[in-house]
Amino acid sequence: MDATLLIVKENGSSQEIVLRKSRLVVGREAGCELRIPLPSVSRQHCEFVIEDGSITVRDMGSSNGTFVNKERVEEAELSAGDLIAVGPAVFALVIDSEPSDLDPEDVYARGGVEVKPKTHAGLSGNAAEAAAKLAGGAPDDSDIDMMAGGDSDDSSLLDFDFDFDGDDEDDDQPAL
Repeated sequence: MDATLLIVKENGSSQEIVLRKSRLVVGREAGCELRIPLPSVSRQHCEFVIEDGSITVRDMGSSNGTFVNKERVEEAELSAGDLIAVGPAVFALVIDSEPSDLDPEDVYARGGVEVKPKTHAGLSGNAAEAAAKLAGGAPDDSDIDMMAGGDSDDSSLLDFDFDFDGDDEDDDQPAL
């Protein structure tokens, strides 16, 4: 079985991640194989597991949840074409080249969910943004790098830029 995650952002840009290992952890923590360093993504948010010819996504106790086809799940067996939302990222699962006609803008529109910003210790507004920035998060989600981390077997190397304002600027993001 050949499995790929097509990851898309709101403006329709996309990148593919080939699933070569039996487990891929997604989160904002530096040790995750797929890192999304945003306050709306938990340290270890979810994992994709390939086992016995099937692919499962498991939420790892995330605050904002993991969604499959816009439904919040704790664990779900996935099929080709399923849409998985983790924070502002939407993944489309492609198995053995199916589905072959995915439109990234459509994937985002059909799979994206509203993400609530995390608050820090009961803070809200500017105070929560300041706390997120101090914690190494990106308070305004304006220009986010999503990169694979973990071991160095190159199973899912990814450098994906979440530039929500479209200006291709770094917007003073903290170093990863």
